[in-house]
Amino acid sequence: MNALSLAIFAVLALAVTASLQNVTVKGIAVCDKKRMHNVRVQLFDRDTLDPNDLLSEIHTNHNGEFELFGEEDERGWIEPFLRVSHNCHAKPNCARIGEYEVPRSAIGDVYDMTYLTLDIVVSGEKEQC
Repeated sequence: MNALSLAIFAVLALAVTASLQNVTVKGIAVCDKKRMHNVRVQLFDRDTLDPNDLLSEIHTNHNGEFELFGEEDERGWIEPFLRVSHNCHAKPNCARIGEYEVPRSAIGDVYDMTYLTLDIVVSGEKEQC
């Protein structure tokens, strides 16, 4: 068996073992106990060897509410997380960007974050100006 045939076989074997998985994440973005509209919320699947996969993206509605659904063919478990960009307590003309893990138990189900409190700084948070 030559190298090309072996590579094709390996890719097909991985594709066969992958399964379609999904997650729904919902919540309400708040800053200083006030609902925030137009907050950018992105649902990603964390990948180790290649760039993270964007599964869904939305901006919060007038009441600060969001709901995202995403699905991905993945070998093993998907590793969903939210990336949230907002201006709660940010410097003028800047955005704070935080990431929030979605528990594995939420895969195939709905993860209700209830209130996503944006005035609390999360570990690894960044600022973009």
